[in-house]
Amino acid sequence: MRGKKFLDHGSTPETTRQASNCFIRWLLEDDAKVYACSPEEISHLAAFFPGLLVLDWPPTPSQVEGIDYIISSAVIEHVGNEQSQIEYVSSLLRLCPRLFITTPNRYHWLEFHTRLPLLHWLPRSWHRAVLNLIGMKFWAREKNLRLLAEDEFARIIEQAARINGLKVTLHWYKPKFLGLVSNLCVLVH
Repeated sequence: MRGKKFLDHGSTPETTRQASNCFIRWLLEDDAKVYACSPEEISHLAAFFPGLLVLDWPPTPSQVEGIDYIISSAVIEHVGNEQSQIEYVSSLLRLCPRLFITTPNRYHWLEFHTRLPLLHWLPRSWHRAVLNLIGMKFWAREKNLRLLAEDEFARIIEQAARINGLKVTLHWYKPKFLGLVSNLCVLVH
């Protein structure tokens, strides 16, 4: 990755867990030039990851000119309804047509945000109703959590590409955890 430029779009302010901002860490170790941006306050990451350049939110095309890839890891499930998810991917593709985007798999038996098994396999309206009933009101709101299955994720990416007049190829990576695909990871060209 030496000499390549990456934008981590939607970086987390979290620094206490080893897995937090793992792409930033790995890319900097490979001597890549790494930028980060987030709607959350992340300016402290520049001190935590020497060499990281933190951009304003949202980044402008001039700030990311020459970026080779955008990484969006586990962000899309937090941007709202399907139309908002399409708009999110579309905005990323306008900044750079090469994208690595990930999201938890809706059909893994364990939902990692709520730590509840199987409930998220119910129809979305039922899932939200049960979350509300058990007091998980934050996760019950679509603007905070809308999990995706592989076919939905692919359709969202393809619609976003069409909006931008792009023909894209999707390369999938599907890591498994406890027997099932846990995350849907897509390299978009």
